[in-house]
Amino acid sequence: MDQPLSLKLASLTLISQHKFELILSACGNELVLIIDPTLIKPLERICGVTWLRQHGVTKICKIDPQFDPTGNVTRAYLIPSCLIKYKCVLDQISSVLSQNTSLSQANCFHIIIVPKIISTYDSILESRGLYDVVKLHSFSWELFSLDEQLLSLELPFLYKQVFVEKNQSLLSSIAMSLWSMFHVTGRPKCILSLGNMSSSVLDILEVYKESYERDFVNTTGSPDIGTLIIIDRDQDYASSLLTPAIYSGLLSEIFNINCGHLDLNVKQTKIKKGQMNFKTDEEKSEKNAVITLDSSIDNLYGEIKHRHFSEVLSVLSSKAKLLKNEDIKALGIQEIKNFVTTKLQQVVLFKQNLVNHVLACETIIAEMNNKFENITQVESEMLNNRNKKANFTFVDDHFGTDIHIYNSLRLMCLLSLTQGLSYDEYNLLISKYLLAFGYKFLYIFNNLINAGLLVQPSSPKLSLNISNLSNLSDRLPKWQNSFQTTATKLKQLPQTEVGNSAGYVFNGSYVPLITVMCNALLSSDSLQEVLNKLSPLNNLKVGGTIMDQLKSGMETINEKLSNVSLQDFELGSKDAKAVMKLLKNDSKINGAFNIKHKTVLVFVIGGVTYAEIAACDVVQTATGSKIYIASDSVSSGSDIIAANI
Repeated sequence: MDQPLSLKLASLTLISQHKFELILSACGNELVLIIDPTLIKPLERICGVTWLRQHGVTKICKIDPQFDPTGNVTRAYLIPSCLIKYKCVLDQISSVLSQNTSLSQANCFHIIIVPKIISTYDSILESRGLYDVVKLHSFSWELFSLDEQLLSLELPFLYKQVFVEKNQSLLSSIAMSLWSMFHVTGRPKCILSLGNMSSSVLDILEVYKESYERDFVNTTGSPDIGTLIIIDRDQDYASSLLTPAIYSGLLSEIFNINCGHLDLNVKQTKIKKGQMNFKTDEEKSEKNAVITLDSSIDNLYGEIKHRHFSEVLSVLSSKAKLLKNEDIKALGIQEIKNFVTTKLQQVVLFKQNLVNHVLACETIIAEMNNKFENITQVESEMLNNRNKKANFTFVDDHFGTDIHIYNSLRLMCLLSLTQGLSYDEYNLLISKYLLAFGYKFLYIFNNLINAGLLVQPSSPKLSLNISNLSNLSDRLPKWQNSFQTTATKLKQLPQTEVGNSAGYVFNGSYVPLITVMCNALLSSDSLQEVLNKLSPLNNLKVGGTIMDQLKSGMETINEKLSNVSLQDFELGSKDAKAVMKLLKNDSKINGAFNIKHKTVLVFVIGGVTYAEIAACDVVQTATGSKIYIASDSVSSGSDIIAANI
């Protein structure tokens, strides 16, 4: 019997567990596992302490510079693929070897790197004289199922490496995770990629298809996922920078979330940590409650996660009244016994969840205060390119009176992307930021420009030499409402408030791009219709099994396509505009490109937001389909800005 897709995706954890088992067996028995704190929660989803004990791990601890297991003990460090952390581990190993040189021949040092070993790691190992002393292992775990129809690789450091540092070495790990998923769900009929990174992932998938197709396990019948959309985070920064209006989105803005677990620390929220604080003493907070953001575990969260925040407190209030009305005094002895054995534990858990969500709501209200309405109003004006002067004044005042290490830059970036900043405005905001936090943060603005979050205006004192006229257009300020032009064509800026519009996640002012793409797919009957709706998008490519039909028919229609470049067909994927031209020229081919399906998977490279997830849920309900959201991490606007610092 064919299993539901949700169960198939949940089974990916078993593949991760098997991979880890092979790595541990290669490290040896009686192993001390030293884990980077950021990887503890993801590892808990793969295996528990009992499982680790059964596979040779005798001791588990966090990475600590002062930690030094004595004796001839086999050590395995589990760290993310981060150069700084890798060098810190090598420093610790070198320190241990300086005290006990005999360990260099004991084969007792192992470093497990998530998700893969970068080529420079071997060079660094060799330069330090540790090439035969330390063994490196790659551990590329599979997608985690965090919530219903929400998957994540839990690699939050990937955004910084890919978009800020322009290091694309980890893109192959994303492609491999998708390829592993295809073995479980089948290859999608259609794959759309938007953005340079997504295009590279699509090309890598085509290479995997050519290289490993013989080993591919063919699933019976049609694939479980009809279309896969791969999109870069920088293609829709607005969905990250805008203030969400839904409960789950505001939770991610206020609290730290790691692998679907929210740390309910009301004393040290993200906003408080980012504000200028002149106090030198820090209060040691007690152990905080943890909210698991999984609808299958917390039914109450599942009911309120996608609601507008204005509705959440009324829902919680009604739940509290129902709980209060549940009177057991009128029950008989046998009924009380049944209640204790069947419902009491559920009631206690529900009560605790209710208390946690009420506390979270109170914290959100206290942190946002009266800022929410003002900020969302200004953001709406920016999106629609209205009142530029007033919007800049608002951001300028924010930099002067309520400056925040993350959120101030966030407003500046949103204004830059939507309405643009003049040379003087740009320098004024930078000066205020540096005066507040110090000139050591000057590098941040270069990072924001590299990531595409900030558009650097050109100096008005451009030399207009005749020799420079050829490239003058490249040097002029690029703030001519290109954002509004594309967003208007794709209907991302609702002009009227619609009850069922996906734009409710941003107070009705903006519809996320992935929602537009999903809606175009699920409301179309053919690939040509989809591409027509998405024609305003540049750098859109098409791949998947649907392109195999085109590739196999190239010899018969070669003469008809003499005006279309065939170079793009080498890897089985093609530019969307070229595909549109092809489909218009041959009606028979267009008829074979039907993509009627009801299941879509969206993978966002660089982190997806809870607002985008909620917006896709609206499209899913309206079309009667299933939309699965996957990414390397679930992030917020402050997380995106923090990655540039």
